[in-house]
Amino acid sequence: MELKTLRVDLDEKRVVFKPFEKEGIYGVIDYGIYLHSEVYRSYQVSPYDSRNVLVVGLGPFAGSVLPGSHRLTFFFRSPLYGTLYPSTMGGAAYTFLKTGVDILTVTGRAEKPAVIVIEGAPGQLKLSVDYLSEEKLWEVWKGYGGKEGVYALSQYLLELYGERFSGKEFRIACVGPAAYTTNYGAVFSQAIREGKFVEGAEDWAARGGSGSVMARAHNVVGVVFGGDWEGKRFRALDLSNIDYVKKLFSQVYDKPLFKVIAEKTEKYRYNPKLKTGGTFGGDYLAEKDKTPVLNWQIAYMSREEREKLYRVIEEYYVEVFNSEAIETKKWTTCGEPCPAVCKKVREGYKTDYEPYNANGPLSGSFYLKASDLAVKTVDAMGFDAIEFGGVAAWVFELIERGLLQPEEVGLKEKPDFNLEAVLKNPVETSRKNAELLSQLAKKVAFKEGEIPSLLGEGKRRAAKVFDERFAERLPRGKSYRDYAVYVPLGEDGEVNPTMYWAMGNFMPLPVQGKYWTYYKFGVFPEPEELAERMFESAVAEFWYDNVGWCRFHRRWMRALSEVSCELSEKGVCNVPLKWTKSVLELLFLKAHGERLNAEEHGRRVLSKLADYALKAGYHPVFPDSERVLDLIASASREFNREDWAEKFRENKIKAVREYVSRTLKRYSELIGAEWKI
Repeated sequence: MELKTLRVDLDEKRVVFKPFEKEGIYGVIDYGIYLHSEVYRSYQVSPYDSRNVLVVGLGPFAGSVLPGSHRLTFFFRSPLYGTLYPSTMGGAAYTFLKTGVDILTVTGRAEKPAVIVIEGAPGQLKLSVDYLSEEKLWEVWKGYGGKEGVYALSQYLLELYGERFSGKEFRIACVGPAAYTTNYGAVFSQAIREGKFVEGAEDWAARGGSGSVMARAHNVVGVVFGGDWEGKRFRALDLSNIDYVKKLFSQVYDKPLFKVIAEKTEKYRYNPKLKTGGTFGGDYLAEKDKTPVLNWQIAYMSREEREKLYRVIEEYYVEVFNSEAIETKKWTTCGEPCPAVCKKVREGYKTDYEPYNANGPLSGSFYLKASDLAVKTVDAMGFDAIEFGGVAAWVFELIERGLLQPEEVGLKEKPDFNLEAVLKNPVETSRKNAELLSQLAKKVAFKEGEIPSLLGEGKRRAAKVFDERFAERLPRGKSYRDYAVYVPLGEDGEVNPTMYWAMGNFMPLPVQGKYWTYYKFGVFPEPEELAERMFESAVAEFWYDNVGWCRFHRRWMRALSEVSCELSEKGVCNVPLKWTKSVLELLFLKAHGERLNAEEHGRRVLSKLADYALKAGYHPVFPDSERVLDLIASASREFNREDWAEKFRENKIKAVREYVSRTLKRYSELIGAEWKI
């Protein structure tokens, strides 16, 4: 299908706008793989080389009335994980659509910090590349308009370009100081309405270090986009016409489409059975004592200890959230019209599960109002909040064990990072730990000190230096990485897993740290079953990211429809009662006239991603952290797999190696690539 592409070459100071069409390319990831693998061959260079093209685009269903179809996808080679990586930003494509561009690519590197401004208008496209001095940029990040970091830069750019876009829809995507100082900087954006930011309607392209690539590979600190372009988006059926869409889906569902969507997104809006909603309320009530806390030390806690900590989470986290966000009904969207209204806002804080767990219970803060400070600071600095929370939790445990000293990482005192302190005084312990996390975030973001600078490289790389410098502090046979939780890839690649105690989260995959895996917690599948579930999930998640569709809508994106047939003369009718049909396949066919096999295409993409990673030197490796080994081993006991638990008791390392090896062997067969240890 045809894509309208815009390439900004910062080396040649040239802009190229042209249509692009190639068989087998249906979305942003497809196009990004083509550029990285065939055009720029970015696997040959460092992730911070300007050939690491940044691909930003909307999907083929943006502009439709279907909710969730307006995520903006960022695609790049991750400086943290080492290979190609997708990261998506909710709602931003709803505004990017107004530029008239499908996909923006950035190559080359600006001489000074740059802001790319894209304005769409009827029949034309206006683009400028403006520059900030480094001195001004860092001055703004340290404080502007009563804000700091990404919030300050957003405010500065809003004032700078607001008049230019007066009366038109526009949005700003920008980075914070962490983008220049770490491998896990993010890209931030907040919806704008009537010249003001919409409280809570903010989102991030964070995982994998998209902001770090934007800033360090290309020296771009912001993209301002919008306009009043309007044009034809669909070759066949016009999905912007609500009557056409309702008629189309009447063939799929036996209920009105938007009633189905409301039912299938109940978790993110409000679940009357649980009396809560959003990822925050739903996930804590589902995970309970399996919630990752205190740097994943759940691997060593008894169920009774974990349950005590969960009761603290219930009282000081979930109940506070429900009273301030659910009962008040302060809900909004990411910037596009959507019945899920998943953004739960309390006292100005957008409160989601993963950022608040990584920089909350995982890092020693179990009181929601204390964690507000931690999350807000981490966000302001422009970090991937999940990644930074993992770093902070690791550092806090190292200090608790005497393996690092507080002053070495720029902290004024030692955190209270233990079970006893949390249970004895959860509020004060949380306030202290959250304050220290905020201090650490600023030290790392502004590169204040040798060890904070090193932490910006990530846990795995930092641990290697610590092993050499502080070897005498370690227990015999131990490494600093043994206390860290991450998924390794190649010699130095890593990514923090999502906040679930799930076996699929610890497997080295072509894309990890997102939901391209089987992330169900509380189960311990056989390796081959795990591989099959990971494959199924990866194919589905690839499609959501490829076409910029919100995964919160996944429950209605596969439809069950009844079919029938006439009886033969012998009275026989061989037909299943129901069949499963991908809604995406239906939409591609009806809206764009494109026939595709979604599963087969997804398999080919996973194979291409594996091939790229291997070319870049990032191959799957055995978990090299004892903490990760113990999380897998202890899960076999906790999740009632005594057969595997016995294997781990006999020889933990051998059993984990068997489990991971068998999983990847089957996964390799499914994707058709040599992705084995």
